[in-house]
Amino acid sequence: MATEMLGIMVTKYENLDHIAGVVKAARAAGKAVTLFMTDEGVRFTRDPKFIELLKVDGVEFSCCDHSCERVGIHDKTTGISYGSQYNNAGMLHDSARVLVF
Repeated sequence: MATEMLGIMVTKYENLDHIAGVVKAARAAGKAVTLFMTDEGVRFTRDPKFIELLKVDGVEFSCCDHSCERVGIHDKTTGISYGSQYNNAGMLHDSARVLVF
């Protein structure tokens, strides 16, 4: 791994300001960031304020497609990889630290 990576798992549709602050602070410190949304956290894929985070370089966004289906989200947002809990497992494996919101 070229640089230490911070993993962020988002399970609830809340704390956007904290999530955004951590993402931006980690990037400012030169850390790669990967963010995985599951459960109610997938609702951020439709949130315009969250979508602004997609513009931050060095951040990978992925989302549990099954959770999207379960909460009724069928449209895909460009810049977010839709997959499964396998994406979550990869994030956990590759990250030096993981935060859960």
